[in-house]
Amino acid sequence: MVGASLTQREDAERKNSSVAPVHRQAIAMAGIVQEFRRTAEPAARTSAHRPFGRPMLRTREQAELAARLPPELAFLAAEGFSPERLLNAIGAEPAVRPVDKLLSEGLISEDVYYRALARHLGCQYYNGEPPLAGAFDAMRGLRCGVAPLESRGEGPRAVIAPRAQFVPLLIEAAQSSRFRSGSFALTSPQRFAGLLRARRSEELLDVALGRLPASLTARHGMTGLQFAVLGAVAALASALGLASFGALEAVASAALWLAFSAMILLRSMAAIANVGIVRPPALADDELPNYTVVVALYREAGVAADLVRGLDALDYPKSKLDIKLVVEQRDPETLSRLVELELPARYEIVVAPPGAPQTKPRALNIALATARGELIVVYDAEDIPAPNQLRLAAARFAAEKDLDCLQGRLAIRNAEESWLARQFAVEYATLFDFINPGLCALDLPIALGGSSNHFRVRSLVDVGAWDEWNVTEDADLGIRLARFGYRVRALDSDTSEEAPHQLKNWFRQRVRWQKGWMQTLIVHSRRPNFFRRDLGPKRAFAALILIGGAIVGCLFWPVFAAATLWRALTVGDDGALAPAREMTDVYVYILALAGAWSIALPASVAARLRGSRLSLRTVALMPVYYGLVCAATWTALIHLALWPYYWGKTDHGMRRPRPTLRVVRTRSSM
Repeated sequence: MVGASLTQREDAERKNSSVAPVHRQAIAMAGIVQEFRRTAEPAARTSAHRPFGRPMLRTREQAELAARLPPELAFLAAEGFSPERLLNAIGAEPAVRPVDKLLSEGLISEDVYYRALARHLGCQYYNGEPPLAGAFDAMRGLRCGVAPLESRGEGPRAVIAPRAQFVPLLIEAAQSSRFRSGSFALTSPQRFAGLLRARRSEELLDVALGRLPASLTARHGMTGLQFAVLGAVAALASALGLASFGALEAVASAALWLAFSAMILLRSMAAIANVGIVRPPALADDELPNYTVVVALYREAGVAADLVRGLDALDYPKSKLDIKLVVEQRDPETLSRLVELELPARYEIVVAPPGAPQTKPRALNIALATARGELIVVYDAEDIPAPNQLRLAAARFAAEKDLDCLQGRLAIRNAEESWLARQFAVEYATLFDFINPGLCALDLPIALGGSSNHFRVRSLVDVGAWDEWNVTEDADLGIRLARFGYRVRALDSDTSEEAPHQLKNWFRQRVRWQKGWMQTLIVHSRRPNFFRRDLGPKRAFAALILIGGAIVGCLFWPVFAAATLWRALTVGDDGALAPAREMTDVYVYILALAGAWSIALPASVAARLRGSRLSLRTVALMPVYYGLVCAATWTALIHLALWPYYWGKTDHGMRRPRPTLRVVRTRSSM
């Protein structure tokens, strides 16, 4: 292996480091001890004893090859790396920086490269914790890769972590007579980022979090006006009930009829409007933008390797990927597992420091603060995106300049594990294959799915990113994008997900989702006039039905259905079933049938497009499934009052069948 002495010295320095274990792993990241694969010469084992900066080549041919290397790689010849294999490794892609090519594809680790660069420049390389200055802009330093050091005589005044585009400039500057290599120390970008996050976490969190104004975050709960309105409704219901129970029943029935009718109409319109998605022409590799991929992980050690395999399979230039895996500091098992995977430099392990609230959107905001891509996508830990998904999204963004967000389809891969997983798969197929694309086609707000959300970074930042206090941050962000006038569309690409097939796991997840939808309703109803003004009457009504109707339906649909059944089966004095004596009775029956139709018909068509069909057993169990959803909604109401920001963790990897992506027969055109 090339650079064996480098690795030995690196291991010795790491053992002597005084950094705390969790922070040491975060700073070291995953590229350490991974050598320059397939490109090494055995003679390079003694490279640590050679004079750096003057390549010791054995043949004239090797010298000629070394002369063809760009400056940012030429000095590696002195380390014993083969010039011929270096040239072969970087290829002939003019749009890709040579250093990016080597580091992002894992051909050489960041640590090995930047150590060699430090020796070439004649400066110190920091492996542990440099003495950072007491006061400086930590976020600016993190983005620029520069931090001042405490003044200690003639020692270095700053530590720098230059990214690939700045390395040639640094080498060129080193040739100047005014260059002083002792004025700064060098370290790798991932070590530098981990160091600043560990040492200046509070300052960085202040910048990364709290972007939203108080009126648009779930942190502050209900306003006094909302409490007053809720109290007035409760008082009116009590007064009607005391005066005449029949009057209360009539008013409540009318309100529910209106809500359910609007929900059925919205779902029906969305299903009919879903006419397919046109794919724009693909982009060449040199036209593709940098893409940030963010995955928040907590207690996901069991699925970490599967996640990395899925991300590695993405058909996108590795040098243009900025993959951030956000791990909680209180989760050393997942962190250790990621470090063991020895990930290449396109991956960055971001350790989220402790603090409230402990939610996924908080982790996403921490990663967003240092995103290097023009576009960004969010995946969940158990996701396996279609390999061409990023290319499809990049092409859509390039073709539609006013597009701000794309929602990919989420497809369940373990539907056969239980009847619950099967119902979950049908629900997802209906939502992501029919309802959301249809709402997008109608230019109506949608609730994002929390995964496979692709954004322009500038648009995401402009709307305040994710609300870390909302436990269903995706639904809230979808409504907020619409309020700010940003355009959201559906993406013709699948991401394979794992459904919670055990009742306890499913119920915990659904309680969190329903609680988050309640938080979203509270946030966006605080100022009704602003809400209507931002969206316009039609879109505001659609958003209200989408969020509020779903909550009201889950809370009261069982009562409504039971009352309908009771009225239909009421026995008269003569022993016969009572006829529908009033038009309201007829309307109730029509509404009940329409509600069943609006659920069953899109589910049946969506299942067929997924290559399957609804069995009689699945259809028969739908009322049971939606009864459980209603129970979860009532439980969420209690959680909202007692534990509003508690994140009910969904366990993944409970049982993992061979992951496959179903071929979807869409109506899209190429």
